[in-house]
Amino acid sequence: MNLKVLAGVLLVVGLVLGFAGGKVSTSGQLNELTGKVTSLSEQVKASEGLKNQLAENKAQLDKLNVNELYGLVKVDGKAKAYKIGDMNKMPPLIANDIVGNTPIIVSWCPLCDTLTAYDRRVDGKTLTFKAEEARKIPGTDIENLHFRDLETNSVWAQGPGIAVEGTKKGTELKSIAIQLFNKDRIDKMGVDVWKP
Repeated sequence: MNLKVLAGVLLVVGLVLGFAGGKVSTSGQLNELTGKVTSLSEQVKASEGLKNQLAENKAQLDKLNVNELYGLVKVDGKAKAYKIGDMNKMPPLIANDIVGNTPIIVSWCPLCDTLTAYDRRVDGKTLTFKAEEARKIPGTDIENLHFRDLETNSVWAQGPGIAVEGTKKGTELKSIAIQLFNKDRIDKMGVDVWKP
């Protein structure tokens, strides 16, 4: 065989092997890319489903009348419910109450839609609160319900539960967890409901 024919055959074999090798390599990359595209498509579908679910939940919450919801407080193994509508008055009503053996205050701020519960004991003394006017929380632009305790005459911001004026200024009330439920759920739990 002459060298030109041999070189031509080797060139053709090299091209065929190179093409086949490239095709195998490309095929592997193509499979990997296809897998990534499939995974991304599933993530997009999942995020669209989550987006739809969030929109549906928001629509349901928009239909709710906040005045019909109850805040449930559990302390010392006891529970009591507080209907937002009973506190959402003008002026706002504050629940100075006792759950278990713990004196608590429960309040609703109509300006910022916050329901809070705090332990009313400060320095070993049980405080009694009454609603004050709404005002900005010092150092912020947030309008919030404030209340005054009758024992020290200090003024407290409802949201953070901190005294902003008076002898107790800077003192923070101990926060108590509060959960929201509808009337059916409260009835099924059979808990007492605070009455103003």
